[in-house]
Amino acid sequence: MNGIRHSAFGIGRVALAFALVLLLAPLAVARPEFFVFDNGAGRGSWTPEQQAQTLKALGYDGISYNYTTPEDLARWQKAFAAVGLKIYGLYVHTYIDTEAFDPRLPEAIRLLKGTDTVLWITVRESKVTGNHDARAVDNVRKVADLAQAQGVQVALYGHAGFYVEHATDSARIVGKAKRKNVGASINLCHEFMSGVGDRLDATLKAVAPLATRVSINGVDLAAKTWITRLDQGDFDMVGYLQQLKAAGYDGPIGLQAYNVPGDPRQNLAANIATWRRIATQLEERAPGAPAQNALTAREQAEGWRLLFDGRTTSGWKGFGKRDFPTQGWVVEDGTIKGLGKKGGDIITTTSYGDFEFAWDWRLSFQGNSGIKYFVDEARGNAGGAIGHEYQTIDDDNYTVMSLNERQKTGAWYDVIPAAKTAARPVGEWNTSRLVVRGTTVEHWLNGVLVLGYDITSEQAARGIATSKFKDVKGFADKIRTPLLLQDHDTVVWFRNLKIREFDAR
Repeated sequence: MNGIRHSAFGIGRVALAFALVLLLAPLAVARPEFFVFDNGAGRGSWTPEQQAQTLKALGYDGISYNYTTPEDLARWQKAFAAVGLKIYGLYVHTYIDTEAFDPRLPEAIRLLKGTDTVLWITVRESKVTGNHDARAVDNVRKVADLAQAQGVQVALYGHAGFYVEHATDSARIVGKAKRKNVGASINLCHEFMSGVGDRLDATLKAVAPLATRVSINGVDLAAKTWITRLDQGDFDMVGYLQQLKAAGYDGPIGLQAYNVPGDPRQNLAANIATWRRIATQLEERAPGAPAQNALTAREQAEGWRLLFDGRTTSGWKGFGKRDFPTQGWVVEDGTIKGLGKKGGDIITTTSYGDFEFAWDWRLSFQGNSGIKYFVDEARGNAGGAIGHEYQTIDDDNYTVMSLNERQKTGAWYDVIPAAKTAARPVGEWNTSRLVVRGTTVEHWLNGVLVLGYDITSEQAARGIATSKFKDVKGFADKIRTPLLLQDHDTVVWFRNLKIREFDAR
């Protein structure tokens, strides 16, 4: 396409400032560091260098490894230091019935001096039933004393089926060990796998203040599947992490990925996208977080009006229908959320001529949605031509089809590509604006003008002629339009939907 044309609207600087205010609003809380267990990062098949480079590219803060040998640890450290990521944990077994731990562990501990790596130790099961707290405490003290000499922290890992099975066991032994460099840990899957998942409220209150490390994963309570991807299952992860923080834990969060089916890299991409969404929700629920779905005094003076109040679906209905859909869309956490369950597109009950429309949107992993304008309900969806579309899609991970540039975020879908890429990583909020005045249209994304076109231009005509809309009568016409939020069978969130109309001149 040709370079972006700046229209003579006389509003560019004001609108850009408006977008930047949204982008630069301070966050209420610091985002926890997030790392993945090596069982979710190609353990046994990826090289350490491949692990480090993949996690860096996807946005993880680091990894936790299962201890094998000091030589392996040295290679892991070199690979992760090269990309500026951390090794958050070294998972090590101790034993009740045999030698306490691997005799070469002291060598590995010396390699940890000056790092943030925590020794994440277990106490394995005994062949003899009974109380083995004394032996467990002795193991913990031996490791802790070796670690203390190198300035290294220790966390006691509860594992279903081991002598120390869950977080409460971990806290009990930590309390008896009485070593300043030893803390407990809370591993979500093992709470459920050891049969105490129904006691999480009490566990967090008791153990979180003592915890040095925490791990999470998706959980499907209904199916009793205790380890899934973060974007799967029915467990309220945001609520759980809120409780964890309120109980006193503010350290890193690890991702357990043992035996989760699927391609490792795709799982990693899905998990980090979901983590971004979860972390953002935690920030938004924190005290002092910026208000959403509200207009400032300046916005009101400039003529902005909200199209969504954060609580109801007032002012919206199903496309081609009289009422709002009874399924597929919900109001949740101050957003209009599309569930990806064939609820159909929704549109405003009011139509607009010349206007500036602003909104925030967030996609799920592999998500696909969009805002449509110049929408004609009478024309319906002939040739997929409900209207022009400001495309929003997970450019990096969408697999239903191979995307060309005219199908990526910011484009006039299938007609003219965006000239720039300005989308944030999937899972994060984006702020978009659509400006229509006369025959000129602008697509803005996160404060960047990514597309400007004139409906009557040769550029538009060529784009339509080579699109799937080429035979749709009147597709190029500017008409008064409702605004449409697209349901494309994936989860999507919208908020801060606001509009201001321009006087016809």
